Amino acid sequence: MSIKIKLPLLVLIAFLINILLLYGYYNFFLSKEISQYNSRMQVQLQTEVDQISKGIDNRQDFSQVLQNISQAKKLIIRVIDESGLMVFHVGNDTGVNMEINASSLFHNDNHIYLLKVTQPLSLKKISSYYVVWNLFITEIFIICFILLLITIIIYFNYVKPIISLQKSMEGYKDGIHPQNVIRKDEIGLLQSRFVKLTEKIEKEKQKQHLIIASISHDIKTPLTSIMGFTERLKKNMLPVDKYEQYIDIIYNKSVSINNLIEEFDEYLNLHMQSGLKQQRVSVEKFCAILKSDYEMELTERGVVFSVNVSCPNEILFIDIAKMRRVFGNIISNSLKHFSLKEPCVAVFCSRQGNAVIFSIEDNGTGVSREGIQKIFDPFYTSDKSRSVAGLGLSICKEIVEGCGGKIWAENNESGGTSIKISLSLQSMDNEYFI
Repeated sequence: MSIKIKLPLLVLIAFLINILLLYGYYNFFLSKEISQYNSRMQVQLQTEVDQISKGIDNRQDFSQVLQNISQAKKLIIRVIDESGLMVFHVGNDTGVNMEINASSLFHNDNHIYLLKVTQPLSLKKISSYYVVWNLFITEIFIICFILLLITIIIYFNYVKPIISLQKSMEGYKDGIHPQNVIRKDEIGLLQSRFVKLTEKIEKEKQKQHLIIASISHDIKTPLTSIMGFTERLKKNMLPVDKYEQYIDIIYNKSVSINNLIEEFDEYLNLHMQSGLKQQRVSVEKFCAILKSDYEMELTERGVVFSVNVSCPNEILFIDIAKMRRVFGNIISNSLKHFSLKEPCVAVFCSRQGNAVIFSIEDNGTGVSREGIQKIFDPFYTSDKSRSVAGLGLSICKEIVEGCGGKIWAENNESGGTSIKISLSLQSMDNEYFI
């Protein structure tokens, strides 16, 4: 459950607990004290009424005496004769609902009269009594108890997990990997995201170590050859044809190293750039650019090249220059893996749902089932002898994902490889596009 739901629910539960505790205290303790208080007041009033009745017994001026007592003690006094008629009344009804009554008999002129006395209980008098004070003290204890309970709940459910997350972050700097938690609220989500972030960082570290190891290997191999042939040249006892052959080998090895370094620089620059220069372009226009870039070159090299478009009017939002590099890297990679049969590279473009799918297919040697999932990894090569694989396809993946697309590889029926690129469509509006 989300914290933004838990906290208001916790406050509501605390409010209900407060009401229930007060209600329980009233029923089990306070109501008894109030009842005892009323009983004492009743006994006190009855005693007072008995004394009044004795004081006015057989007195002719009893009405004056009762009036004075009523004014002095703010009592409502009634006198009722034997027939039930009220012969005397003094005192005003204050409208207070709480009151106590007492009665007594007295004699006058050989008649018996009933003296009824009513004492209103004012709120001020009641609130000054210790029962209300006890209620106030009880409420303070209840509030303190609820605050303590809420503090414990908040500490163990929110503060402690946050402190634990902070320790996990500090521990990660020392090489301690964090663990996922079961909770599903915002703190659990934050912990899970931190774990995923650390896993991604570890993968990036492994990738960096692999890149460094691969660059070291791919530079060391041609560099060893360069050093070996340079030592032979230093002997000055080589025939002219051998001398020129060694110079060509050294030059070619140097070019390989230079190409590797340039490719690595491009890979680093792609990661350091803040963003791609994306613009809208129609599928028809982009495919025309691809055809112009590679048709003549591939035809001259004896490669059959074709571009097939079934959705020419759809609009893409891409970095055109870098996406051309993507297709160039894929096509160049295909040219390295052709068999003896007539080489063929075909580009197919179609719409699937809200995306345009490009498929670059060749009839080369293909890739093993295990390698098809790894060909976009930096420096991956299916050649067990560890020839230079480079960063071409890895750069392709970075560019395509930077444009919001996806790229993957499949082996096709002809035995070659198909590289699939999925790019999201853009709606046609008044903004500029090519």
